[in-house]
Amino acid sequence: MMKRVIFLTLLAAATGRAQTVNCLVAVVNGEIITRLDVEVAAEFGLGREAGAEAERDPRLAALDALIDRKVVLNMAREARGIGRGELAAALADLRREWGEGPFAAKLAKFGLAEKDLERFLEERLLCERALALRFSQTIPVSLTEVERYYRDNYVPEQIRLGHAAEPLERIADRIESLLREERRMKQTADWIRDLRKRADIQLRIDCLK
Repeated sequence: MMKRVIFLTLLAAATGRAQTVNCLVAVVNGEIITRLDVEVAAEFGLGREAGAEAERDPRLAALDALIDRKVVLNMAREARGIGRGELAAALADLRREWGEGPFAAKLAKFGLAEKDLERFLEERLLCERALALRFSQTIPVSLTEVERYYRDNYVPEQIRLGHAAEPLERIADRIESLLREERRMKQTADWIRDLRKRADIQLRIDCLK
């Protein structure tokens, strides 16, 4: 495996990326993550995950996201086949998110072309698809849980904000959806955490200093 890592590093240098890709940050089940990978993901917001701490170092958040995607895709072989149209749409969304000027400036910062972002977008889309397939079944939420959330969370929050609380029957569906999504996110996080424990992950965090 280490021979493969060294070969890929030398290949990156030979293609003119050596000034930016100056070290390996991680090796995940034999797949490398370079400093350039982490910095590009952080720069374009491609390492953000739902519920991530806003104050966290964006490079560390990006690294975690890249590792998570690799361990998920290593396990979920069925999540394959992102089409060109889907990739083009994701790239257009990213360009629209940042705006034409800032988007171009970010590409220039790393000496990249738009096409170079496709592998990041493809991996993210594949990971999202794999998780959707695995956690697609309806997660049960009982009426008792909905009532408890209404009583213990929703009503006190409305009082704190100075708003009138809506009747339970009017917002029960919203509360049920919220609880179901929270449970799905927890199950997803627990599964990925277990995958990481079983994966061969070698970290070289000093590379980011």
